[in-house]
Amino acid sequence: MKKIIFLVFSFWFLIYSFSAYSYTIRDAYEDYLYGDYHEAIKKAERLRENDEVLYFLGLIYMKVGEHSKVRAHLRKLLRRFPSSQFYEQGLMKLADTYFLERDFPKAKELYWDIVQKYPNMQHLPRVYLRLAQIACKEGDWGLKKMYLRMIKEKYPSCSEMKFVEILQDYGDFFTIQIGAFSKEANALTIKKELQVQYPVYIVEDRKGGIILYKVRVGKFKQRDQAKRVFLQLLEDGYPAIIYP
Repeated sequence: MKKIIFLVFSFWFLIYSFSAYSYTIRDAYEDYLYGDYHEAIKKAERLRENDEVLYFLGLIYMKVGEHSKVRAHLRKLLRRFPSSQFYEQGLMKLADTYFLERDFPKAKELYWDIVQKYPNMQHLPRVYLRLAQIACKEGDWGLKKMYLRMIKEKYPSCSEMKFVEILQDYGDFFTIQIGAFSKEANALTIKKELQVQYPVYIVEDRKGGIILYKVRVGKFKQRDQAKRVFLQLLEDGYPAIIYP
């Protein structure tokens, strides 16, 4: 009798174990789409590694900000599956991890490697956009204009065009944003507080039927100049952010 009970128990334990671990990549994608990233990771980590699983794990670890794990999975994808349909996206995501960590020299190196090795890559507009953004961060305004011009001339219908317009609207300078207000009166109050000591101005940002009044300080050609004022504003108690 004990033997029979043991066999029945073992049978149902195996059934339960199989059902608990027999996930597919679609199950993990479903959790991802619903924003349950940790559950998606748990399921994907139990799957047999192939190019799609490795890319998905890189993608989802990026969502939770674990860039070292993103790189580990994407480098494995690039090394083991050079013919994968996810190879190009994997290259882009790998470079993007350094961009998001503000390691601009490393990001720039990887983006340039993509440009040189894959001149027909479908993601090139995005690569050039990233390079333009890095040029902005470094204050290289001529390089920024060159990359934006390349996107407009070579890829006029690409989805990145809306970001090209945003970068152009920033202008060729660094500025410091103090706040964005839905009421102009609030922006004017902050401007009045600051204008005795700083060159302050207000930018109206219209999106649809909404207007935001953004209070900004200075137009600096060099990031070091902007950073000195930025640090002083922080010390004075203002929630300052350097743009771009």
